[in-house]
Amino acid sequence: MSQPVPIPPRDVWSRFSVDPRKAPTLRASDADRDVAVEALNAAFQDGRLDAAEHADRLERALAAKQLADLAPLVADVVVSTAPSGPTPRRQRIRSAALRSWIGMAVLFNVIWAATWVLSANAPYYYWPIWPMIGTAIPVVIAWISGNGPSSDGPRQLGR
Repeated sequence: MSQPVPIPPRDVWSRFSVDPRKAPTLRASDADRDVAVEALNAAFQDGRLDAAEHADRLERALAAKQLADLAPLVADVVVSTAPSGPTPRRQRIRSAALRSWIGMAVLFNVIWAATWVLSANAPYYYWPIWPMIGTAIPVVIAWISGNGPSSDGPRQLGR
């Protein structure tokens, strides 16, 4: 028996350009059809669809013109989950980004302090502020937007 291929952990409906249940009259893009095909392939591999039904649904998914054509094809084979705050992966990315920034800030300040102390001069230009600001910008953006550098991993199917 083949190894089951689970549907990606993110909610399948959110992977469409627009949730097909909310905007059924919108034209389907190639990426939307790819999302439906991926969900159907995963359902077939999990044994939720037989070969004939899989082939029929795949053909209809690839020929879909509107999102309304895709929704019924995948509605009974996907598990819909509502996102509930940051995922553990997103939280790990956020905390790793913050720890990395703090580590770099400490390193920059140690280098600055060591060069100041060893030079035996009065405090001079505080240069660590510039790399600290530059490296803090992506960390702050990740925290504000709620996304890590890649959210929940690489975006799939061109999305």
